[in-house]
Amino acid sequence: MTPDLKNEQEASVAILFSCLFSQSAQPGEAQIEQLSRMLVLCSRFRGNNLSELSATALQLFTQEGARPLIERAAPLVTPEFRETLFCMVCELMTQDGQLPESSSELVGLCALSLAISVELMRSILTTYLLRNRYNVQIIE
Repeated sequence: MTPDLKNEQEASVAILFSCLFSQSAQPGEAQIEQLSRMLVLCSRFRGNNLSELSATALQLFTQEGARPLIERAAPLVTPEFRETLFCMVCELMTQDGQLPESSSELVGLCALSLAISVELMRSILTTYLLRNRYNVQIIE
């Protein structure tokens, strides 16, 4: 049985996990650490058990897949947090300064589902691609 998403935090983590696990069948330790750091440093997740949020997100992703989960989770994200969450998605998806075509479709779906305008989506995505262009690749 598919668990219900109860709140913005569960929905947001589900979206982030969908992006991370769609990009790589088995994300590396550095990617998991980056996502964990983003969640810990974001006050929106304060007071939530991040292990539980992550376990729920992973279960939902495994059962539903990225596209249906993102579409289902996005309406639970409040309007004032949508742009920030989209930036988190872009940061996660462009950590090597590139965005493969398969990943760009998912980023576009996130933007559409979160009601991010095309202009803003392009600006944010370009910023993260430029910012992460020269990041050192961590080989695990």
